[in-house]
Amino acid sequence: MKNRNYQLTLKTVGREYKNDGKTVDQALAKLNLSWEQIKGKGVIKIFKDGKSYEHLFYLNQLKRIFANKITRLMWGKRLELLLKAGKDKEAYRKE
Repeated sequence: MKNRNYQLTLKTVGREYKNDGKTVDQALAKLNLSWEQIKGKGVIKIFKDGKSYEHLFYLNQLKRIFANKITRLMWGKRLELLLKAGKDKEAYRKE
């Protein structure tokens, strides 16, 4: 059975935060981080249905994601689309 939730991992400044949610935005919100807790660049990695995608964020981008709900929602949707695009690209290569 495939997991229907997105699993998210944020690695930043030697720390690792993990959570999951029905959407990437929900998983980001469940991390319960504020922009003040972000001290450096980080990598967000998302997993769903055996596929993964990771994206490097610089300090200002990460702070903006955790300071502004609209920005978090936008990046959540963008990361979901990038994960889906990666799935389609891999399916295209197999044919």
